[in-house]
Amino acid sequence: MLESVALYWVLAIFFILAAIVLVFYTVGFEKFMPIVIVENQEAWVIDRLGKDRVLYEGVNRILPGLDRIERKVNLREFFIDPPEQNIITKDQIKISVDMIATVKIVDPLKAVNEVDSYEESIKTLVMTSVLAKMGTLELSAIQQNLADISKEVVIDMQKKSMSWGIEILQVSFENIDYSDEIKSIMEKDIAHKIKNEMKLEDAEAKSKASITEAEGFKKAAAFKADALVHEISTLQKIMPDMDNGKILEFLKSLDYIHSMKNLSQSDNAKFVIYPSDGPSMDKIMSTEYMSQSMSKK
Repeated sequence: MLESVALYWVLAIFFILAAIVLVFYTVGFEKFMPIVIVENQEAWVIDRLGKDRVLYEGVNRILPGLDRIERKVNLREFFIDPPEQNIITKDQIKISVDMIATVKIVDPLKAVNEVDSYEESIKTLVMTSVLAKMGTLELSAIQQNLADISKEVVIDMQKKSMSWGIEILQVSFENIDYSDEIKSIMEKDIAHKIKNEMKLEDAEAKSKASITEAEGFKKAAAFKADALVHEISTLQKIMPDMDNGKILEFLKSLDYIHSMKNLSQSDNAKFVIYPSDGPSMDKIMSTEYMSQSMSKK
């Protein structure tokens, strides 16, 4: 009797286990595990008996008692804001640099397993990289090349951060502060540069004015020379027998007459006195007559 009851229970347990195994193999063991939902742009690092795996966004299943959530990792871009750093430049000037880094986790498993705290590790990496770079440069070079320095720091950091599964997207310098003494020196230097630039602009303006004036004189001289050639040519046509000496004497007298006319037509002129050493009145009248004849021609 007892033997038949024992056999009955053995067979019952066997069939139950066989049914369970059959269901697990046909339907799948994971179908009976609890469901967890991983949110968008998030990853869960799960530890199962010392072996890690990653659950990405969507519906996932875990085994209670065996699976342990080791870390929930944000896959969005985020900022690392280290404290201000005091840096001594190559020319021995102390500056205070405030920077901020933009980073993104690309391998959650490495970010959790390769370092104790990836936030603190990146913060330390940013500070040491900026310190190492700026410490080799003079202050003037830092001021003029901040964008290039930022790119070089990112490249240097990337070599280390990618081994942690973290990508450095950008390093920005929010502020660079100086001591009061350095600020005073910089203000004086700026004022000196502005003063020199104003002097240079004034000198350039005077130089341009001188060039313009010289060009005016040059054009006036050329015009006068052309007029003189024209007058000589006209006289030679009117009086072909007159030699060059008399032509020059005539032109000199004509210029004298024009000068006296301009003087007598001035608003302040009351009367005009012809100097005694000037040409005789007969010559003046004769010259004026010839001048009017030339004008008519």
